[in-house]
Amino acid sequence: MSTPWTCPDCGRQFARKHQRHVCGTGDAADVLKGRPPTTVALYRALEAEVRAFGEVEVVARDRYALFRTRRIFADLNVMRDALRLAIHLPDRVDEPRFFKVVADGHKVTHVTHVRLLQDIDGVRAHLRRAYTYSLR
Repeated sequence: MSTPWTCPDCGRQFARKHQRHVCGTGDAADVLKGRPPTTVALYRALEAEVRAFGEVEVVARDRYALFRTRRIFADLNVMRDALRLAIHLPDRVDEPRFFKVVADGHKVTHVTHVRLLQDIDGVRAHLRRAYTYSLR
């Protein structure tokens, strides 16, 4: 495993030297400002779920949040009535919940909507697997 690179300006660590990024992690409160309470509750539940896996950095900007360890393992866009969740796995998973699946050579991104708390239950194992994969 290579030694992580630390940005001298913000102190965040990355897998690649001189990783392009925006310094700082933002604030989820800004992402959730003005959103319906049900959407805020979904986001809070999903964030709590991924933080329970271990050390996770959450980067929040505008309408999106990234969940990362050494690498991003999931990201989401906050929509009016749902979270558009992208989970980055090492291989393809064929499940109806994923309405878009895209391979880029290093990972396979699986996209779903989270509209109910039960939807988090349905992706929990995939999120955990993505988290573990991101530690490699």
